[in-house]
Amino acid sequence: TELTGRNVVLFIMESFSAEHSALLRPDIYVDEEQKGYTPFLDSLMRQSYTFYNMYANGKRSIQALPAVWSSIPSFKSPFVLMPQAMAETRSLPAILKDKGYETMFFCGSDHGSMGFGAYARQTGIENLYSREDYEKVHGTDDFDGYWGIWDDKFLSFMGEQIDTLSEPFLASIFTISSHHPFVLPEQWKERLPKGKNQIQPCAAYLDASIEQFFAQNSNKSWFNNTIFVFVSDHVSCDYYADKTAVSPGDFHILGAMYTPNGELRGQNFEPVSQIDIMPTLLGLLEYDEPYFAYGRDARQASEEPITIV
Repeated sequence: TELTGRNVVLFIMESFSAEHSALLRPDIYVDEEQKGYTPFLDSLMRQSYTFYNMYANGKRSIQALPAVWSSIPSFKSPFVLMPQAMAETRSLPAILKDKGYETMFFCGSDHGSMGFGAYARQTGIENLYSREDYEKVHGTDDFDGYWGIWDDKFLSFMGEQIDTLSEPFLASIFTISSHHPFVLPEQWKERLPKGKNQIQPCAAYLDASIEQFFAQNSNKSWFNNTIFVFVSDHVSCDYYADKTAVSPGDFHILGAMYTPNGELRGQNFEPVSQIDIMPTLLGLLEYDEPYFAYGRDARQASEEPITIV
């Protein structure tokens, strides 16, 4: 597959356990009338290179960013809180920036919240977009009252900003609406399934928001030239199935890579981790220079695949 020079849009999705998906965990929904809460992502994953056994590196959002962007796991402490985080690293954004990519990070929370922006800068991301940037353009009515801008609105904003860029680019977004206290926009509530716990309607909302983003942007010139990557930050604290409340189910997350023209397809049933995202992407982009990663290119056959959680 010739994917050199493609744009990358990376969705890091809040609390997106594999159990939300009937494709990844059909066993959970055998006796349920509602077959999962991610119909759009399930349809995409059927046409993607999909990781059926993707595991989070930790249980906190701040642990996910070094794993996904830098292929660096956290152990007892989140990597960004360790003194080693101050050392020089060559993360995915910096590697792609040196290849001429524009680099952006979108998160609808307040600027600087949760330390995300500081770490994004450290990885080589040039442009940060937060709640304040959204509200300068679209006003203050779309704040959820807790965390930031509703996902559907902020994803639309990301599409608007991407339209202003020259290619190639790396755009990462950290979604926020599937976080406790699990609130939904009023105008969406009737459109979404009620769910058996608090997060399931929010998972359905993010799924529908991503579907809306695809509908809004599928006719754009950059869209077909893009690899879309989907990965969760960690599982939800609001478990539904008993088997996902215990290891390894309590680390099992959604992970997939999608190209609109169907060039990139496959089913990967090996155990893989967030730290494998960076090397797998660099392999797809045919990056041929040395780099350091704790993970591996998950598309390459491995005699003994290991996953760090």
